[in-house]
Amino acid sequence: MRYKDVKWDCANWVWCSEKKKTVNQYIEFRHEFELTKVPSDMRLLISSESNFTSWINGQFVGAGQFTDYPDSKTYSDIRIDPVLLKGRNSLTVLVHYLGIDHFSHINTDGGLIFLIHFDGEIAVSSGTATRYRVSPTYSHDQMPRITVQMGFVFEYNAVKEDSWRELDYNQDQEWHTPVLQDRQKPQPRPLPMLEIKKRPPHRIVAQGFSLSAGNENLTIAQSMQADFLSARRDCEIFSDVKFPDELLARSVTIPERNLIKNGVYLIIDLGREECGFIDLELSAPVGTVVDIAMGEHLEDLRVRAAINNRNFASRYICRQGKQRFTHYANRYAGRYVQLHIGPTDGDVTLKYAGIIPSEYPLKMRGSFTCPDNLVNNIYDTSRRTLHLCMHEHYEDCPWREQALYANDSRNQAIAGYYAFGEYDFPRVSWDLLGKGLKDDGYLEMCAPAKIDITIPSFTMTWFLALDDYLLFSGDVNFACQYLPQVRRMLADYLHSFKEGLLPSPKGERFWHFYDWADGLKGDGGVLAANGSDSADDRFDAPLNLFLVLALRAGAKIARVCGNHSLSDKYGWQAESLSEAINSKFWSNSTRAYQTYMGKQTINNHFAELTQALALLANVCPTDRANELRSRLIDDNSSLIKTTFGQSFYKFEALLKDGDNHSAYVFNRISSDWGKMLYSGATSFWETAKGQLDFNYAGSLCHGWSATPAYFYQAYLLGIRPLTNGFAEFSVSPMTNVVDCAKGKVPTPHGEIEIKWWKEGKKIMGELRHPSAIKPILSNDSEKMEWRIIC
Repeated sequence: MRYKDVKWDCANWVWCSEKKKTVNQYIEFRHEFELTKVPSDMRLLISSESNFTSWINGQFVGAGQFTDYPDSKTYSDIRIDPVLLKGRNSLTVLVHYLGIDHFSHINTDGGLIFLIHFDGEIAVSSGTATRYRVSPTYSHDQMPRITVQMGFVFEYNAVKEDSWRELDYNQDQEWHTPVLQDRQKPQPRPLPMLEIKKRPPHRIVAQGFSLSAGNENLTIAQSMQADFLSARRDCEIFSDVKFPDELLARSVTIPERNLIKNGVYLIIDLGREECGFIDLELSAPVGTVVDIAMGEHLEDLRVRAAINNRNFASRYICRQGKQRFTHYANRYAGRYVQLHIGPTDGDVTLKYAGIIPSEYPLKMRGSFTCPDNLVNNIYDTSRRTLHLCMHEHYEDCPWREQALYANDSRNQAIAGYYAFGEYDFPRVSWDLLGKGLKDDGYLEMCAPAKIDITIPSFTMTWFLALDDYLLFSGDVNFACQYLPQVRRMLADYLHSFKEGLLPSPKGERFWHFYDWADGLKGDGGVLAANGSDSADDRFDAPLNLFLVLALRAGAKIARVCGNHSLSDKYGWQAESLSEAINSKFWSNSTRAYQTYMGKQTINNHFAELTQALALLANVCPTDRANELRSRLIDDNSSLIKTTFGQSFYKFEALLKDGDNHSAYVFNRISSDWGKMLYSGATSFWETAKGQLDFNYAGSLCHGWSATPAYFYQAYLLGIRPLTNGFAEFSVSPMTNVVDCAKGKVPTPHGEIEIKWWKEGKKIMGELRHPSAIKPILSNDSEKMEWRIIC
């Protein structure tokens, strides 16, 4: 991050000389060098395709390639002088080359580039002095995929280890001179590297004997899911345990008599959802097989290692004696670890099995507390959920996909502005998504990625995310950087209008998803791409309502960038589209906006999400708006209900009339999110069905479900930006939900501190804010007695 002017001319991209292209390769690189002195603040700058792990003199110094695009590679900057020596040194790097595309990776040729420097002086650089070999310890080629959205599981054979990472290692004929590549030099990664935390405490919560189901065609994960398990008390499995509490964070020994004929299984609880690198420390006989599964729950009375074509288990084969193994090539997530050990001919002592957390470095600048402990726990868990879904970019979930979606991440970012006050991270996410623009005017579904399908409505939420970012950060330069693309994309949509509306785009590329609710999942099938007559068109109210919001976002961006005529044009077009929506989608008989119109559609579909978007887009007159809000708070209405992910829009629509509907919104949050906490959740779920949803693949840590953090700070504290960068902000706490509240709201200028409380019939408040920004008291706030400190 500090060395933006580094000259890479002396460093070369290097890679192995094998002509055969192989997927899922692990390549080891070694570069020895001499130092006459060890200056302070020596740095390793390094970039690879697809991921790297690096060591200096056998000591781990850093891992993790930023998820960049192939034509704009980035490098990581790692301080290494604390582990360097005067005289001989070694840099060793393990590169994991995927060789495939997935939902946050675009494949290109393998490669590695690095240099070591200080004060502008280059000490070491990659080139012909670098040596490589194919890793003898990792299995290569087509290992099973974790999921279609992610990479591969691993199999690591420690029996084949040598001391290649150590300083005194002697290279032999297995090591080769790499091929030099003519590739673009990397730029600084736009975000800091992830922080690697200490091991979380672990506790063995179940143990017993395991017996293979005997099907050799199964993957490791499928075998673990199918193996027969026979539970035993701890004293029947371990040789050195007298009390169950001793199984907390300590070594346990499984004697040979329990392993000679049988396998043993252990289930370990890390205490809460974690995301990071699989870490194993044990002592075992040579060749002992340890299968490792990660999961979020124990609903099957075991970790759910395999779900259809998903595989959440990998394998480690032990060398003799004490050993520790950490797999840095990809992140895993979950709360529970399941091990299947043996059979083997000797004692096995387990010291640790779990995850080393890998987290984006954040300051918890925002805060919220009130007298209701359930509300406080919901806030804290929302913030924890958000953080678990932040690494190189926002992720929908850390367990199953780790993918950046515009709709999901917009919800995450809005909560994150309040919880963290961090602006670099969302900017990078919107930039990654923006670079995924295709010729048809729609973004890739995820970024960076090449995916056969996209979701048109998610492209629309990208415009809203840009507008949110401008409002919270005040970063006009970024808005102006993307104005040409905003203009081009909106022009494409407006050019496609028929009957004053945007038809739903046709063809297999387009998945018309709006919510995981009935009739909104895009499950009506692909719209035929060969329809030419307007009668073949389908019009979706949610897509057109998102477009109204996108046009209004475009108008704000154009205005702040000085293009007032374009801003006025978008404003007029938003009003024109609103009139068409009112004319075409409103049903007088049902008293609601129908979701679809056209030949290829679901008839008579009415959803809460559609009404909420109509309210947020201001397309309906006041009397109709009041009527729709009344229907949204009626849990017995015939409207299709929203799920967690899109309830953000429903709650926002209701809180536009907070005096009448705030109690419903916050009671709903306490009820729905409280149920998860009462079920033992340590992070919030994808949907209310939890692990049961999506054919037993429901995520129990999903970023879009963390929006309560936003609602508590924006509405119960009552702090919301009115102009870009909080130059002016509203102060309008909702005082009819709790009796008092206090907290902090971060801004680019510092934190706003607020607390309010009731004294009899009076409401008292205290507000502290940075001098560079101005509070605007709402009419309700003016009725309160405020002490304002600038």
